[in-house]
Amino acid sequence: MQASNSIFKIRVRDLKFGMYVSQLDRPWLETPYTLQGIPIKTMEDILALERYCVFVYVDINKSESHIAKKYGPGVLGTVKIQETTKVAKGISQTLRAVTQKTPFHGTQVYTDTRTVEEELPVATQVHHIALDVIKEIKTNFERSDTLEVRDARNAVYAMSDSIVRNPDAMLLLAQLKSSGELLYDSAVNNSILLLAFGRHLGLPRAELSMLGLGGLLMDIGKLRIPPEIVTKIDFLALEERNLLKKHVTFGEEIIKQSGDIPAAVLEIVSQHHEREDGSGYPRGLNANQLHTYARLAAIVDSYQELVRLQPHSPVTRTFQIFNQLKELSRCGLNATLVEQFAHCIGVFPVGSLVELNTGEVAIVLTHSRSKRALPYVMVVLDANKQPYETPETRDLKLLLPGPDGVPYTITQDLPRGAYGVDVKKYYL
Repeated sequence: MQASNSIFKIRVRDLKFGMYVSQLDRPWLETPYTLQGIPIKTMEDILALERYCVFVYVDINKSESHIAKKYGPGVLGTVKIQETTKVAKGISQTLRAVTQKTPFHGTQVYTDTRTVEEELPVATQVHHIALDVIKEIKTNFERSDTLEVRDARNAVYAMSDSIVRNPDAMLLLAQLKSSGELLYDSAVNNSILLLAFGRHLGLPRAELSMLGLGGLLMDIGKLRIPPEIVTKIDFLALEERNLLKKHVTFGEEIIKQSGDIPAAVLEIVSQHHEREDGSGYPRGLNANQLHTYARLAAIVDSYQELVRLQPHSPVTRTFQIFNQLKELSRCGLNATLVEQFAHCIGVFPVGSLVELNTGEVAIVLTHSRSKRALPYVMVVLDANKQPYETPETRDLKLLLPGPDGVPYTITQDLPRGAYGVDVKKYYL
């Protein structure tokens, strides 16, 4: 396969500051790196890479200007990256092109047609409607034990429209907005995450709607479980765990009784706790028996559970949660889809706090679809962690120089509420 002229292969020990590593000599999920892209800023970056790789691939277009002058096309010529299997350090590895699509990708191409600021008012209304729909479903179910999904379909269509225009607005609300009811918030967030995941994979609009409805109804069986068990964060006793697992079969029964819900939605409800290696429940299905939508739903469900079980930890960060997801991909979740989900959500999700190389603290406003590690941010604290009177917005992908001449970059993500910053007050 012919690679871009801007990409060349180099030994890790020969890397220079300012280079942008876009591909490794092994799958990304075999390393601690969550994003497919590493800017080389310090000697520590090089030493860390040396622990995992012998060779890497550098993208000139994403590297700093002095690197482009020295190593750009015309200097090095065209580089070919072969899609062949290599053996390094005793591990069989398949090199993948930087932008190679996976077998799970569709052919639809989506582009943002609105900014987050433009989409947020509409997304907020739609989010409120979706919460109301879930509340109404619960109320009606308690009265008659039946499921009415007409309003749920309409809510999903509205969420899908918003996410197609710009997914970051709904993702921001999923991160920050809460009704105070776990079941309601979880259902709406499942729907938002699955819709955004499907958009990222380029699935057609009709499939997005299936994913959205499946996310909304994924845990509908929990309506038959005592709420004190559903909402319990502390350790569950064996009997409680076994009862909670029954929400899948309860959900299947509820969906089948409805009669007007697509089969693909039933697959999500039935299989979102199944695993690739057969270790899941309720049927212990293996990879080739799982519906693709259910594989996506399993990742979203696991991500939501990891976030829910660590809400108040002062050290839990998105990077750590994605590392935990990567561990789960070694024993049940689909590794390729976990990596794609990391790209979809981003190691620095919208609404999260980050620290810049200047020491300033910023809120992630929106992502660059091509440079996830360089989002558009709002800088709220100075280097001394004191609030700015007027927060400044900054587009990191422009690589504008800071006070010392070095482009602004993110050095680390921060726990929610770090340095007393309440992200909600800037948005909601």
